Amino acid sequence: MYGLIARKLKENTKPINIAIVGSGWFGGGLARELYRTEGVNPSVLIDKEPDKCITAFLESGINKQDIVFAKNSQELASAQEAKKYIVLSSVDYIEELKNIDIVYDATGDIPDGAKVALSSIEKGFHLVNANFEMDATIGLLVANKAAEKGVLYSNCDGDQPSCLSRMIDEVQAYGMEPKVVGNCKAFLDIHQDPDGVKPFVPSHQNAHMVCGMADGTKQSIEMVVLGNAYGYYPLKRGMYGPTTTKQNLIKSFDELVDLKSLKGTYCDFVFGINGVDQGAGVFVIAHRGDKHTIDDMKFLKKGDGPFYLFFRDHHLCYFEALTSIAEVMLFGLSTFYPKGRYSDLITMAKRDLKAGQMLDGIGGYDCYGFVERADVADKEKILPMGLSPYARVTKDIPKDSPVTYDMVELEDNMIVNLRKEQDAIPLP
Repeated sequence: MYGLIARKLKENTKPINIAIVGSGWFGGGLARELYRTEGVNPSVLIDKEPDKCITAFLESGINKQDIVFAKNSQELASAQEAKKYIVLSSVDYIEELKNIDIVYDATGDIPDGAKVALSSIEKGFHLVNANFEMDATIGLLVANKAAEKGVLYSNCDGDQPSCLSRMIDEVQAYGMEPKVVGNCKAFLDIHQDPDGVKPFVPSHQNAHMVCGMADGTKQSIEMVVLGNAYGYYPLKRGMYGPTTTKQNLIKSFDELVDLKSLKGTYCDFVFGINGVDQGAGVFVIAHRGDKHTIDDMKFLKKGDGPFYLFFRDHHLCYFEALTSIAEVMLFGLSTFYPKGRYSDLITMAKRDLKAGQMLDGIGGYDCYGFVERADVADKEKILPMGLSPYARVTKDIPKDSPVTYDMVELEDNMIVNLRKEQDAIPLP
């Protein structure tokens, strides 16, 4: 795919102009990659900390005199007229952007992500999303609104869900049926908190982000995003997560759930695959049982069948993000996007919660997120994790219990109302 994209970009007579929202590790890294790539131009960077945007532009090799930090609408208009590289400190300016082909969201922030999505769609800009937190909360609504406006909405390549998306499409093209799809996890403590992860926080991330990875919420977010794109459910609430090896991965799931009995495709994850370049892998267990396939796959060293393991041992984050941008702009295709409410990210109490306290959201001290079937979450009226920062507890909630709507009072705000609008969309 990258080779085809590189050739097509070189044929472009006009570079693709991209506005990147969020200039941290993912967004800043993408800006550097795009600037060195023929046929694309990261012309706008937006971040609450504009100095990060300026640094990202300078590290890309852009001359300082060609960069403008526009502090108001007049300065933005002048900078656009002069075709400068533009830095902005608020997503509100998206509505004033000109000569932009596509917007890329790398914020990881749900409210800002919603503003980015709605403003981009209203302006008619295509949107590539690396903000899976937003997608897991209101992604189906965003995808529907984009379709109504004739705008493409695509989740982004480079992270584990998109790597799985590529593998699923490939495996299905082989005439095989995916049965269990998932990623590899090195560490999990559902009760981990921001204090506990501080010694392990890289310079380009923050404690809450790393805590959301350590307590499993991020992984569940990714499985929600994938499940809603392909119609997949978790094997159980929170998934199984067996400890296994590549050689025994199929056997481990067969012993857990009897693969032959599974109807449809399910999401899960594994521990224990920690070899060189394997810690961030993804896998697909697929089925094809006809005699010719079994004989030929055995010859091709893929095992005795009828279940086969397809494994990718890495994902490359912003290095791979260009493929989704190019698919949208060159081929009119979305890498993957939500098509229904199949899975949901539910709120679980990380500690005993007391009446009167405000919950602190993803990667905090109060809650962790589990992937659950959307129909089950609806039936049990469980609070979506994306709404947890807007919830005040009205009754004591024991540790490791699901937090339900009748246990909290919600603020009246944009995200809560958008989620209500999404929840009105019928289940598949």
